[in-house]
Amino acid sequence: MAQDISLPAWHPGPRGDLAVYTSPFLATTAYRNPEKAADQWAPDGAYGPLNQAWDRTHQGRWLIEEQRYASDAIIAGLIAHRQDLIDNGRRIFDWGFRMEQPDGGFNCPDHFHSASFFIEAAAHSAFLLQASDMAAQNQAWVDSIAPRLNRAAHWMINPQNETPGRAHDAPYTHRFYLDAAAIGEAGVLTHDDALVKRSRAYIRDGIAHQMPDGANPEKGGTDTSYHAVGLLFAMNYYTLVANDDMRAQLTPMIERGLGWLTARIRPDGTVDQTGNTRTGFGQERGPQGNVKTMSYGSAYRTYFYWAAITHDPALAHTASLLYAGQQVEKATKGK
Repeated sequence: MAQDISLPAWHPGPRGDLAVYTSPFLATTAYRNPEKAADQWAPDGAYGPLNQAWDRTHQGRWLIEEQRYASDAIIAGLIAHRQDLIDNGRRIFDWGFRMEQPDGGFNCPDHFHSASFFIEAAAHSAFLLQASDMAAQNQAWVDSIAPRLNRAAHWMINPQNETPGRAHDAPYTHRFYLDAAAIGEAGVLTHDDALVKRSRAYIRDGIAHQMPDGANPEKGGTDTSYHAVGLLFAMNYYTLVANDDMRAQLTPMIERGLGWLTARIRPDGTVDQTGNTRTGFGQERGPQGNVKTMSYGSAYRTYFYWAAITHDPALAHTASLLYAGQQVEKATKGK
């Protein structure tokens, strides 16, 4: 399928975000096979081998963050205009919300960080649904999860949870933007100014961590994959949560960050991962035991998102190049 890198009509708010995530470019790259979007779910909604195993026995580890992939099913459903795919995503999220404790937390390992992934994905999906032409048939579901998201976000900013959570997250710059997006998006969605105001502190801390060359450090060094992941969460925040002042503060960080990553993109679109502290060389494994690699999906989404915001077709071409690089790496590893 040929890629379409035409730029959507971005503007601040959910409709601008929807335009990016349902753009022809993402429809022909990340979501070119709608049926495969978030396809590891059980009938009751448990997502992935880890959570499904826990669901059968209630023993061992489970992680609320695994349920975040529901957002991919919802985006695929919006692109294809298929309520059945959206319903799949809703079931996956609903399983996660059934795990929410009365205080808003989730009783799983690494619960602060894991919760931030889930909260951000659910709030982001709610915005996309509300902004779409499929809003009417999904509004009741959005209304049902809104108070749960609000409670979960308030659990995050409760000092009892936030103080150790932020200390644990501190070595990982991308988490400042993830946490800001989770708390801030939940705040905007539920009209809770306290959450929005608290999210700004995370943004400022993330910006303060950026290195002079534009790198956003991870675990005592730099990492191209998590650098891209953090920039993407920052752009979600930029569109859905930030006011003019916060966007003005985020813009230089994003542009310096893209400059740092651009210098590591090879002519074939692959990324030079030399020096990565967390990915690319078997340093870490994900929850399901898979070796962590370069997140090309985050990288090409990031470049395309900023291309839409800045109306810069050169960045859209870089996004397309990164998608090509992903295919090169897949082919190389398959040999």
